[in-house]
Amino acid sequence: MKYRSKKGQLPFVEINGEEIADSTIIIKELSQKFGHDLDAALTPEQRNIAHASISMVENHLAWVVMWWRTKYPELVLKGYKVNLQHALGTRIPNGILNFFFKFAFGRKWFQGSKKVKAQGIGVHSAEEINAFGQGDLKVLSDMLADKPFFFGDEPTTLDVVVFAQLAQIYFIDKEVSYALRDYMTESCPNLVGLVNRMKERCFPDWDDICTTLDLNSHLPKPEEGKDNKEGGKDEKEGDQEKEPDDKDIEKEKADEKEKDKGKEKETEENKEKETK
Repeated sequence: MKYRSKKGQLPFVEINGEEIADSTIIIKELSQKFGHDLDAALTPEQRNIAHASISMVENHLAWVVMWWRTKYPELVLKGYKVNLQHALGTRIPNGILNFFFKFAFGRKWFQGSKKVKAQGIGVHSAEEINAFGQGDLKVLSDMLADKPFFFGDEPTTLDVVVFAQLAQIYFIDKEVSYALRDYMTESCPNLVGLVNRMKERCFPDWDDICTTLDLNSHLPKPEEGKDNKEGGKDEKEGDQEKEPDDKDIEKEKADEKEKDKGKEKETEENKEKETK
């Protein structure tokens, strides 16, 4: 939540110093770089179907989900069990952060609401918007039918994109009311199966990630309390400087105040000399 690409987007990746943002471009660039095309076995007709379906998911279903988020920010925190203190890397108590998120962040959410309206989804009633989402889920469910993945026994880009959206719908805490999740669970059990298959295949450490919210959880961590030879955390050449924490910010503010006081005192002394 603290870092974004130069385009202002998430997600983004960096390879050999080159920043790549936007999921579609990331997949395309990584496929070319590592010589692995998820859609290599698809026929031209299947590629066309995948393209149209991905457009529906990213430019329609995703906005239905975005509408829910902008409408109910407090349910987003509860439904996804967001620990803002951990996510933002701060020591400010979660109670204050949650209030700030719902109150001050409301401006950003309101901007999101304006975007949803500008896209077209947001001008409709809640019932109509939910119906739009259910229609998209029904189309995907009919396409999947009884197959493991959309085009057979192996996942393709369409499965990846659909998983990315459906996971946000399905893995919301059961205590949080969400009509789209309930419809998916009750009327599209094959989509539930797809989500769980993709989860098990791609994220065997899912539970650990969700518990710790730790990036690169497969990498060994340095022992706590041990610093490198330079007396700090390891830093790769070219990495960005560490963001200042709350104490650093307070210290900077105090230093600025002292400087201002010194300037004011110097100005007064100069005025007295001129008067004399």
